[in-house]
Amino acid sequence: MMGRFGKWPLVFTGVFLLAALLFAAFYVFVLMPRYEQMDRLEAVVQSEKNVLAAMKKQAAGNREETAESLAALQRKVPVRPFADQLLLAFQKAEYISDSRLLSVSFAEGQGTGESPSQGNANGAESKASGDKALIPPSGIQSITAQLTVESPSYYQLERFLEVLEHSERILAVEGLTFTGPPELTSTAVDVQPLAYSINVRAFYAPQLEKWKQLIPIRDVPPPSGKDNPLVEMAPSSDR
Repeated sequence: MMGRFGKWPLVFTGVFLLAALLFAAFYVFVLMPRYEQMDRLEAVVQSEKNVLAAMKKQAAGNREETAESLAALQRKVPVRPFADQLLLAFQKAEYISDSRLLSVSFAEGQGTGESPSQGNANGAESKASGDKALIPPSGIQSITAQLTVESPSYYQLERFLEVLEHSERILAVEGLTFTGPPELTSTAVDVQPLAYSINVRAFYAPQLEKWKQLIPIRDVPPPSGKDNPLVEMAPSSDR
């Protein structure tokens, strides 16, 4: 009896060792490769996340750069005529050149870009940027301004044109017509100011609808807040 029951511990030990061996083999050949594969997949996923984050950051930077570029471009060629912006540019040239802006008239469309020549006994001089009208590219429209200006001398006239040509918005001076002052015969004669007419063309792109949300903020002077814009004497308080 004791001999028969004495072999069961060996059987249990053998079964336990066999189970342990099978588990070890299962772990080494099945579970361990799966864990390693999971680690590799996690590393790949983390790497892809890092790449995606870098791409998003780069895309955000590109969008900001694109928005800045479009805003800078619209300051040169906006999507609307912005005649008031042109008027401010003309007033700036008037102030810098110490000239006097007598009148301004606007006309939208292609226009001819040429001003008629005038003449009198003193001889009229005419200056144009070209024999042919400037034709803008497809999708670009133009607004033309006819300016009547008065300057103390020809040097202020040149300064007026120089300020316009260096304006942030692209402006094309297409025609200039003026009449030279009479020849001075005596120092007692007052020098008359030089009056002239200028044709200026600016461009805009109304077809680019998607750019309208990026219209740059215009630098418009704030209102002065005066109740009466005219220079008058205030009424006396005794009345």
